[in-house]
Amino acid sequence: MATFSSLPASEQARQLANPEGPIGLAVAEWLNGNNRQANAKIIAQLGLQSGCSVLEIGFGNGRAAPHIVGQAADVRYVGVDISGTMVDEANRFNAALVAAGRVSFQLASAEHMSFADASFDRVFAIGVIHFWIDPITPLKEIRRVMRPGGFAIMGALDSRSPPDFPRTAFGVDLRQDAACHALYRPEGSGGQQARERKPRQLS
Repeated sequence: MATFSSLPASEQARQLANPEGPIGLAVAEWLNGNNRQANAKIIAQLGLQSGCSVLEIGFGNGRAAPHIVGQAADVRYVGVDISGTMVDEANRFNAALVAAGRVSFQLASAEHMSFADASFDRVFAIGVIHFWIDPITPLKEIRRVMRPGGFAIMGALDSRSPPDFPRTAFGVDLRQDAACHALYRPEGSGGQQARERKPRQLS
């Protein structure tokens, strides 16, 4: 089975954007190990309290879901991802939590989410924003589904030490800090209240 590091940069970008098949499953498992500490920091920064509703965009193989619902009592977790392979794997891995109604996974894009306005207290995405070539639409959707007083965290690659795959030719836009910060200003995202975190991931 191919490992992430053995794939050409173009295939790394493709599998990270939309993991498919056995290689996609292997890439997702590799990500879990490589990004474990960074992911844990972002989950801690969510500051979850009893009764919080949480949305994860681009949940990969769903390994974060048990950690999310374990942060406090009655936490509700919903994940969306564009990969059918990841939806199937997340449902398989979290079968007991899905059956109990504590987590759910949907095949959907961040640009078009079916949730009602003000549905979530927290929204987060790790390593996803680079694949939004036009990020304004998903950021507006995130703001729409967040409740007043809620916030979003976007975990991003550190542009100072990028790996090989972030290239616009591969559909990856590794924005510099100033460009990322501009997306969260009112004129850039319709008043999006968000926090950007740039852990060193996928290096």
